[in-house]
Amino acid sequence: MGKLNGTQLYGFSRLLATLRMGRNKELKGVSIKKKLALNYVSKESKLTRMGNKIFSNTFTPYFPSQAYDRFLKGVISVASGRPLPVITNFAITPQCPCNCWHCSFSDRSKKDVLSLEHLKAAISEVQDMGSCVIGLTGGEPLMRNDLEDIIACIDSRSMPVIFTTGYKLTIERVRRLKEAGLEIPVISLDHYQAEVHDRGRRKEGMFEYALNAIRMFQEQGFYVAVSFVPDRKLVDNKEEIFKVIDFFHDLGINDMRLTSPILSGKLTARPEEMLSPENVKTIFEIQKKCTKTSGYPGVFAYDFFESEKYYGCGAGYNYMFIDSQGNLCPCDFTMMSFGNILEKPIREIWEETSRHFCVPGCVCYANKSNDRIAARKPSHWPLNIQATKELLGECPSYDINRIPEFYKRMGLPV
Repeated sequence: MGKLNGTQLYGFSRLLATLRMGRNKELKGVSIKKKLALNYVSKESKLTRMGNKIFSNTFTPYFPSQAYDRFLKGVISVASGRPLPVITNFAITPQCPCNCWHCSFSDRSKKDVLSLEHLKAAISEVQDMGSCVIGLTGGEPLMRNDLEDIIACIDSRSMPVIFTTGYKLTIERVRRLKEAGLEIPVISLDHYQAEVHDRGRRKEGMFEYALNAIRMFQEQGFYVAVSFVPDRKLVDNKEEIFKVIDFFHDLGINDMRLTSPILSGKLTARPEEMLSPENVKTIFEIQKKCTKTSGYPGVFAYDFFESEKYYGCGAGYNYMFIDSQGNLCPCDFTMMSFGNILEKPIREIWEETSRHFCVPGCVCYANKSNDRIAARKPSHWPLNIQATKELLGECPSYDINRIPEFYKRMGLPV
């Protein structure tokens, strides 16, 4: 079907690339113990060379780049107990053609508030704070006519990523996005059958939009990723879910974000949608198979990397989310906020947020707190500052006696 862009690195080629990446200036003076900890997680990502760039996944800037240097600096900072928004996502519009079954943004205001000037100022501020990956999401980012201008204001200190359904995308716009500086497009795709994908998105034609977007981005030489959100029924059927993975292989997809249903937005009060422990084992199998097998996409499975065995949950610690109303939240799925960027400096809100999310958690905080979130039922999401503090008092974001394995190996002071 599609042709995989770039060359996946295995064996000696991967070893050489890893050694080269390990000589980065930001790692000078870093102990062997910490370098081994960094390798403990990086070995679970596939490396793909595209020209003079080496991509690891959609959460890591390509190497070599200024953004990659800043990524390493940021990881060392957070592993030393100093919270930093290494990754920042902006919902640049609430507008969307879909009504997805799992949408985490469904309960938020549908007013467009953030202007181009607001976003330019905010992006500059988060870059100054250390963000080296900036994701543009929504809603559907393509519904903003100034998307290219937003991307163009992200300078070389950060890698721009967009999350899109591919809605009404044209080859002319793909070229404009490339010229503006886009590095990674992440296209929503949940099945190999059009009717299944469209049913989940609650809109006909979205499957074809997604496939066309993938093809056009591939033709323009992008490192192309998909966002895959399987429901429990699909994960229960191992043969079927592996057919979906084979489909992504046949499309020539470089990377896949595999996000299990999260109890946020439409799913806040639906714990039955969560994957079972047996389902999670299947997700781990997919992660391992794809990483080790040539031609399959690299995978960032949230159940895998955000488990206690690896990074854990970095919401409000190494990650922040700014919604389309300007509310700064710990992540896309935690429906709470310590302030709005139109009223306070981002740095000030982040400092308050990271005081409460001062240690990475071992489980997804949105899932951990969903029942208490659902019980509050405010008139507007996210929760205001007072309600946010009350919730955190009842349900802390971390357990000081449980630290994710990566941070243990890095010697996180607690």
